[in-house]
Amino acid sequence: MDHGFGIIGTGDIAAVHARAIGTIANAHLAGVTDIVRDKAHAFGEQFNCNVFDSASALVNSPEIETVCICTPSGTHLEPALLAIDAGRHCIIEKPLEVTVNRCRTIIEAAKKKNVLVAGIFPMRFLDINMEVRKAVESGRFGKMIMGDVYVKWFRSQTYYDQVKWRGDPEISGGGAVMNQAIHSVDLLRWMMGEVKEVSAFSAMLGHHDLDVEDTAVATLRFENGALGVIEASTAVFPGSYKRMEILGTGGSVITEEETIVKWEFSEESDLDNEIRLRFSGEETVGGGVTDPKAIKDTGHIRQISDMVEALETGRPPVIDAEEAAKAVEIIEAIYKSARTGMTVSL
Repeated sequence: MDHGFGIIGTGDIAAVHARAIGTIANAHLAGVTDIVRDKAHAFGEQFNCNVFDSASALVNSPEIETVCICTPSGTHLEPALLAIDAGRHCIIEKPLEVTVNRCRTIIEAAKKKNVLVAGIFPMRFLDINMEVRKAVESGRFGKMIMGDVYVKWFRSQTYYDQVKWRGDPEISGGGAVMNQAIHSVDLLRWMMGEVKEVSAFSAMLGHHDLDVEDTAVATLRFENGALGVIEASTAVFPGSYKRMEILGTGGSVITEEETIVKWEFSEESDLDNEIRLRFSGEETVGGGVTDPKAIKDTGHIRQISDMVEALETGRPPVIDAEEAAKAVEIIEAIYKSARTGMTVSL
C-alpha cells in the first residue's frame, strides 16, 4: 500500500519531512498547505506535490492518510484537531504542544477517533543513541548515578527578531529549553527513566526584547534515585555540540552529537571496542550549534518510516503522543521551578 502524506506549515523543518517522505518506498508527499500562499506554492513546486488552499481542504482530501504538523510550536493543536477529526493520522513536530493541557487535548481527541499520533524526536533513532539505550536496557551501567545533558548553542539577536514567535512564549512555549534543548530532555528521560523532582533557574542573558529564556539550568531527581542536570543556552558563542553523560556504578558513557567521548564499563563486552571505533569520528554537520538548519535527515527518515510501519501493522508508533508529551511535562516543571523558586514534583 502506498501511504499519502500531507504537510501543514512550510517552515524550515517541513523540508526535512518532505525529503524524508521522499526516501520511503511505500510513501509519497501528496500535498502541502500554508497560510502564506506564496510559500505553499513554492514548496509544492520544489517537492512536486499538490497545494491546498487550506488545512481543512488538505485533511479532507482522500489522497491524504497522514498529516505532518510543521507549524510553529504553540500552533500545533488546531491543525492536529482538524486532522484527527477528519480521521487522519498525525506526525507532529516537537514539541507536541507547548503545555501539558494542550498535549492532553490532542491525546484524548486521537483516542476518540482511533487514529495514530507520533511526536517527532529524531535523536532517539540515531545509531549512537540506540547503542546507549541497549546498554541501559541490559543493565551495564549498574545502579544509575547521574544523567546529564548540555545544549549550549548560539543564536544571534537576528534569529529572534526575524521570526517573532521564537521570542513569544504563547507561541514558542519558551526559549532555549523548549525550543532547542527539548530533544535532549526527551533523550535523557529515555535513558534515565521518569523524573521525580526538578529545581531550576532561567534567565535572559545574551539577548534583548524577548519574553523567553536564553539560558537555563535545572537539577533533577529521577524516580530511580539518580540525579541529573540539564543546561541549555542560545547565548554562548560559538556554541558547542550537544553533550550527554550517562553515569552509573558499572559504567560511563559520554557522547557529543554522534561521537563517543567515553564508553567504559567495569565488565567489557566483545563489542565495546567496535562501538568505540564506530563512533569515534568527528561530527561535521554541526548539529544546530549555530545554524538551526544544520541537521541531518536520518532521524526523521527513520521516525516517519516507523509511522508507516505502524500504519501497516496496527501497532502504535514508537514515540506516540503520550510519550512525546513527557518532555513537555518536564520542561513545564523546569519553567515553574524557575518562576517560583520552588522544587517542583512531577
